[in-house]
Amino acid sequence: MENLVFALSVTGPIFLMIIGGYLLTLRGVVRSSFIDDASKLVFHISLPALLFINIYSAEADPSQEIYLLTAGFLTTFVMIFLAWLLARPVAVADRSAFIQGAFRGNVAIVGLAWIEKAYGDTGVSDSAALVAVLTIQFNVIAVALFVLYSKNTKFGWRTLVWELVKNPLILSVLVAILCRMLEVRLPEVLQDTIQYLASVSLPLGLLCIGASMKMRALVRSSPTALAVSLLKLVVAPVVSLLIGLGLGMGPEYLGYLILMMGAPCAISAFVMAHAMGGNSQLTANIVGLSTLLSVVTASIGLALLKVYF
Repeated sequence: MENLVFALSVTGPIFLMIIGGYLLTLRGVVRSSFIDDASKLVFHISLPALLFINIYSAEADPSQEIYLLTAGFLTTFVMIFLAWLLARPVAVADRSAFIQGAFRGNVAIVGLAWIEKAYGDTGVSDSAALVAVLTIQFNVIAVALFVLYSKNTKFGWRTLVWELVKNPLILSVLVAILCRMLEVRLPEVLQDTIQYLASVSLPLGLLCIGASMKMRALVRSSPTALAVSLLKLVVAPVVSLLIGLGLGMGPEYLGYLILMMGAPCAISAFVMAHAMGGNSQLTANIVGLSTLLSVVTASIGLALLKVYF
């Protein structure tokens, strides 16, 4: 019961915000023009601010966490390969959303929240480097997928490189890492401003997801969305556990890894799909469904972690 209450305290508000966005659309409060503008704001401003401030203010030393970083990196590629195999029957235009949903987790928000609840501030500090690595990896691969499967853009290396170079999420992570390496001290007023911008990303992104959801579409796409959600919430943590055990990781770091890789599909997956011409409708359904199901999978995962680790 304790584990269920914990999981609900993390994922419950997120899911309720999504439902709130959907209800606002039904009442006509939120319109398509708002979704377009808000999605651009989240993608270009608030999410980059969130990633920057989390990485910039982290206290952990990445050199001390090589096994954790390696396990997370390898798990992502295993999940991409499995999703690519399973996506063959899916329409070509939907494959980028399918594959992205299977590997891209909400590590910066839900993953860190779970770790903070389970391991405290030490866990958050130890996991910050993993968040940075996964953020770069997720965005690089996601951009490549959208360029590859885009109906409007012909794949080419120049196109891919350009999309990566101008991607605000990747740029924010790289700038944060550079500031840490050079020990740049930002003025407090600037840090507070970035924090204010970062605080907008979660509620606004969730409202956009809910506003984009169509219940009839959710029912029609449920087999696809369900398959992706199970890959993300069940298969990914198991794969990460096997890789972590193979690398000889300790109990606490195994816990960090499993909770990170078992986080539901990231809000940024929807934002990027919407911004880059992917199937944002399917992505929104995957985010919503995986967030709901993560209440169950997180409870089971946390219970097993307490028993065995």
